[in-house]
Amino acid sequence: METKTAYEKAAGLMNQWYTMIKRHEALQAISLKYEIENLLANMETRGDLLLYFHLLDYRHKLMTEQFAESAKAFREIQKQKEAVKYADDLIQYYFFFFSGMYEFYEKNYLEAISFYKKAESKLSKVTDEIEKGEFHYKIAIAYYQGDDHFRSMNHAEKALSVFGRGDEYIDKAIGCYMILGSIQFDLFRIKEAEEHYRRALEKAASCHHHRVVGLIFHNMGVNYANRNMPLLAEQHFRKALAIKVHEQSIFGINTFFELARNLYKQGYGEEARQLCKEGFSRAAEYGEEEYTAKFRLIFALYDGGHPLDIDFALEYLTNKKLWTHVAELTNDIADYYMRLGDKEKSAYYLEQSSNAKHQICKMKEELI
Repeated sequence: METKTAYEKAAGLMNQWYTMIKRHEALQAISLKYEIENLLANMETRGDLLLYFHLLDYRHKLMTEQFAESAKAFREIQKQKEAVKYADDLIQYYFFFFSGMYEFYEKNYLEAISFYKKAESKLSKVTDEIEKGEFHYKIAIAYYQGDDHFRSMNHAEKALSVFGRGDEYIDKAIGCYMILGSIQFDLFRIKEAEEHYRRALEKAASCHHHRVVGLIFHNMGVNYANRNMPLLAEQHFRKALAIKVHEQSIFGINTFFELARNLYKQGYGEEARQLCKEGFSRAAEYGEEEYTAKFRLIFALYDGGHPLDIDFALEYLTNKKLWTHVAELTNDIADYYMRLGDKEKSAYYLEQSSNAKHQICKMKEELI
């Protein structure tokens, strides 16, 4: 009887722990984690309980931005695939869902969606509406990265119907507005897009979520840049970097890159060079290979870096199947060489951009 009570207590605490993680309540989550670890150390544990603990510990490390540690933790979980087969439906759901998250953070978006779809097959076993909202939120982001706007919109709207009811999960509601805003930007519905982002900014500012405000300004900058509105893009990137908690985070690296790229294209090489150096240093520190490659690419293209860095960077992005980024950057390179009057090189990179866009279409077909 005591063992059963201890088991139920541990499972209950883990459920609370996961709730704190989803709410981004870091201090409470850390406190609960220590309590659970102490409880598990003094009881005979069952395999499914330990598997649940390790899955949540991975999710905890993501929440606290321990990305290298989270990747290491999940590789250990993957060794327990056999145990997952015999676990109950809820544990299997978490395994597939968190596998999708792992692949997403590794930038393997097709694999992420494949795991999310497996998790979706178990979603009927999930009774918690917040958890269902969390699922729709994550897969909406993955579909957006896969350039599948309509599936992304469908899931983002489902997530918003859960998270938009009150302020308890305001971060997720803000995230939904950001996804929907980005989709509208991509569909050239600028007014609708700006309205979604306005709502996101109002909600974030009302609860002093400076980290989120930084992300909103960054995303708006990217969207304006993609719509060939460089001055508005620059303005929003600068607003993002003016927020210290964003500028110093791993997400700030992305803003350094986008602002440097934007300034290089406008001919402001000196400031772009400084941003490149700072961003490259940050990317190397965080082990962000994607941005290390991207900084090398734009420095080589616009600022006299080693020409081979362009092709090395494109090879990395191609191997990671980051086709949207390949399409955008090869188009930039083609434009640059066309301005120099080198039609042969321009045509070569335009062909690469066209091929990347073809791969995006193929990827969409694979997601069906």
